[in-house]
Amino acid sequence: MAGSGRTAEFGTKVAIRIEFYTGSYHASGDIEVSRWHITDLLNDKARPSIIIDNAIREPLPQIVQPGEQPLARATPILQIAKQAIILAVPHETMNLAAARQQYIAALYQERSQATAIVVCPPFELKGIVHLRRGFQVKNGFDELATDFIPVTELEATYIPDARIRINSEFAVINRQRAELVVLTDDGPKKMARGFRTE
Repeated sequence: MAGSGRTAEFGTKVAIRIEFYTGSYHASGDIEVSRWHITDLLNDKARPSIIIDNAIREPLPQIVQPGEQPLARATPILQIAKQAIILAVPHETMNLAAARQQYIAALYQERSQATAIVVCPPFELKGIVHLRRGFQVKNGFDELATDFIPVTELEATYIPDARIRINSEFAVINRQRAELVVLTDDGPKKMARGFRTE
């Protein structure tokens, strides 16, 4: 059984629970990934949208009219345009725990890190972005070859209501949705331990 579990973790695709945030909606559901390569899936130009199974979608608070109650809707399958995604936050998955930790460890070992504040209305995102070696702070985002980039130690604040926050050890952000970016090169950083999302 241990062998088959390892095959599932490092070989065939498995479903993980993930949350997506756009400018107007929050959607959650299951997607299939191989290992923990969520950024590869999002950066696949051949597929302009993501298919979510067992999905729930709900409008962000600013979309709801005064006096109305936010209405969450469930659907077996939901298609979301990649270009609309601001933030993707995967949930912890026990059968991918080792692959997740290996992927995050590689970000710290193989790339340079920078502390970032990224404003993607209606969210302000803070965390550690992982860029190519030798990046220049001034052009850090412009030098990237892909749109979706990994961020660790994420704290996302919903600008219209700062009481609403999203915290996660790992997330993926869409740099094309960024309106303002502040990067600070603080030198090499150590990988934090433990997975959390609130």
